[in-house]
Amino acid sequence: MVMKKEETLVSILSAKRLPIGKIRGIYGAQKPEDLFQALVTGQLQQLENFSAAQIEQVILGNVTNLGGNLARRCALAAGISPLIPAVTVDCQCASGLVALAQGAQQIISGAAKAVLAGGVESTSTALTVLDPQTKQPLKRYPMVPAGYPDLEMGVVADLMSKKYHVSRLQQDEYAYHSQQKARVAFEQKLIQAEIVPFQTEIKTLWQDESPRFETSLAKLSQLQPVFTEEGTATAGNSCPINDGAATVILEKYQQGKQVQGYLLDQVIVGLNPVEFLRGPIIATEKLLAKHQLQIADLDVVELNEAFAVQSILCQKELGIEAEQLNPLGGALAYGHPYGATGAILMARLLNSLNRKSGPALGLVTLCVAGGMGMSMLIGNQFWEGEFN
Repeated sequence: MVMKKEETLVSILSAKRLPIGKIRGIYGAQKPEDLFQALVTGQLQQLENFSAAQIEQVILGNVTNLGGNLARRCALAAGISPLIPAVTVDCQCASGLVALAQGAQQIISGAAKAVLAGGVESTSTALTVLDPQTKQPLKRYPMVPAGYPDLEMGVVADLMSKKYHVSRLQQDEYAYHSQQKARVAFEQKLIQAEIVPFQTEIKTLWQDESPRFETSLAKLSQLQPVFTEEGTATAGNSCPINDGAATVILEKYQQGKQVQGYLLDQVIVGLNPVEFLRGPIIATEKLLAKHQLQIADLDVVELNEAFAVQSILCQKELGIEAEQLNPLGGALAYGHPYGATGAILMARLLNSLNRKSGPALGLVTLCVAGGMGMSMLIGNQFWEGEFN
């Protein structure tokens, strides 16, 4: 197994997230900078010997609230010095993970010793955008230029389920198990380790809003297809639309310093846009081959569950064992606040990895609209002794 040398390692001091809300739900009136400010304030309060004054750059992923450099707005709202630059990243579902990768590169290059990276998404407060020709509201921006089929992601999910013979029952069963894993994580208070609570005027929010603990296979089977008439993707086996935020404090590696984990490497790949759901497969295979690793060498794989069919295909083609995959539940239960999801997955991965009693490796991976995939290799807090 080939790992990076110490001078190219990046330490993860802290990875935290807010509870995830539904669109127009618990954060319905909250601006993205409100979410970010609450998260960073709470995150810094939990840390000893680290303050906002040590942050040298802010890099945030976002998809629906773009305009005016959202990261800059968030940084200033959180009380970070106006002298500290901030950059907003839009790489669709991978935005938060790309922000982490860019933050790591800033540290490796010597441009910064500490970077606050992650993502924030407020679909509830996203502006309405009008098509300049039809004057009608746009549901989304185009994912590809003219000459490529610009299919809705749910339509792609239906096409993929048909092409790869993934049944509706298989998808509903996968979604049910994701919900049940999230239920157990909540009941056993495992999920709280990754959460900074959000304080409103009347209460403190700890619980994610989207999980449906009471669901059953019978209830899931009654839902109608939502994308194509004969399709198999439903509201139950597709991720919901959400608000949320997650931030990761990255630092230059210091031997012997106690941290949450280590960012070891990452890969982002392109593929045919109509098969973008297979992006995690290609990215993960490339990343593992680079380090002479097998899936069996990983303790935990955090795969963004955009659709159940995508998760099923990735699990099968990569050979991920059930106990490795999303042990605390995935996006089918918690939701997918686009630009924040990569950093949310990082917080959840370290939550699981750091329950191990010794060195453990993990992977964050997701598909990306427009035809890409991204995977990131992570070592837990005990991984330091494994470096070559």
